[in-house]
This record gives sequence, C-alpha cells and structure tokens, in this order.
Amino acid sequence: MTKVLAYCAFLHREGLKLTPCGVNNATMRVLSHGNLRLLWSYVEWPFRDSAIQRNAVEFHGAVSHMFAQGAVLPFRLLSVFDDEQAIIEFVEARKADFVADLERLRNLVQMECVIYFAPQAATGLSGKDYLERKAEVLRGAEGYAERIRNVLSGISRAVRTRESKNGLRIFVLVERGQEHSFRSKVRDLPLPERLARRISGPWPPSEFLSDALKMPQMTGKT
Repeated sequence: MTKVLAYCAFLHREGLKLTPCGVNNATMRVLSHGNLRLLWSYVEWPFRDSAIQRNAVEFHGAVSHMFAQGAVLPFRLLSVFDDEQAIIEFVEARKADFVADLERLRNLVQMECVIYFAPQAATGLSGKDYLERKAEVLRGAEGYAERIRNVLSGISRAVRTRESKNGLRIFVLVERGQEHSFRSKVRDLPLPERLARRISGPWPPSEFLSDALKMPQMTGKT
C-alpha cells in the first residue's frame, strides 16, 4: 500500500536546494501553497520493522538538509497521510499557523541540555532510595536550569524545561550563529553533585511551536 510521508514545512526563497531523496530513496515532492512549502514523498506502508531505524535516519537526514538552509517545521517522525489530497487539505487548514510560526522562528534554532542522574550514583540503590535520590536530582536539575536561564539571558529568546525519565530536559531558543556561545556558557557552569549533562543541537525549534501546531495535532494519519 502506498501512502504519503510528510517531512517538514518551510517558506519559499530563491536558491533553496531541496533534499535529493527521502526515506527508502524516494523521490522528493513539494506541495506549494502561496509562499508555504511542504516536503513529502510516497512510501510503501506499513514500514518494515527491520528497517525502521534506517528509515528514521533517512527521515532526519532529509529534514536536516533543509534545516541547514533555514527555518523548518518538522513533522513527527514517519508521519503518514492516506493520499496527496489528505495532505493538501491538512496544509490548507493550517496554512496561517505554519506561516506565522516560520516567520516567528526565522533564524532561530533549538539547543538542548539534558540533566540526569549520573549512572554511577544510582548503583546499588534500593527502589525507595532510588526514588528519593531522583527527587533530589530533580531539585538540583531545576536549580541548574534556573542558572542556565541566567547565564544565557544575553543570547536566549526563550527557555523551557520538561521532566525526563531520569532528570530534566532544558530547551533553549537562540539565534543561528550562537550555538558555540551556548555550548561554552553551559559547559562553564558547574554541575551539582551526582548530576551529569548532555548538550545537543542545533535542532529545529519544535519545542517552541505555537499550540496550533504542537503534537499531536501536527501529525498525519498513522
């Protein structure tokens, strides 16, 4: 069965180079609606379980190719629509929201810092001790997130946090070109005891989408 896979939305501009191919080497297609563009391809459905990891890498590669050239709004990984008409109707219903977010987030990228319980700190703990230590970690991570807000105040547009399985994810919206400054400032900030961190980015600013485009609304029919 053939379905339509949506990759990302972006605004048209001269000189933009489209991703050469998509998942399973599919030919890339572009849906145009005014100055809004949406990248998509046909795919065989359902995806084979043995190929999901490779497909995910191919999907992210296609989105990353476009993101390297400017603002994009990525769809949820491997989101599919029944047919081309379904994706056309989806875009027509949300065009204003897509364009508003792409304009608002133009030249901005998302950086992330994950604060988590250092693995060695959890060794040998009982269930009760682990939960108590996790609560302590979250308190430390929340304090650390506040310090990140302060140290990045000169370069960040917004900071959001979300609790993760073993700690806290911190999302920071910064101008393109400020990625190195972000990494430097965060790495220079001392970590609380028993915490570790992982820095990543730049990514498309998915955490900062408007409510109208946040998941699960911005998905296809899977």
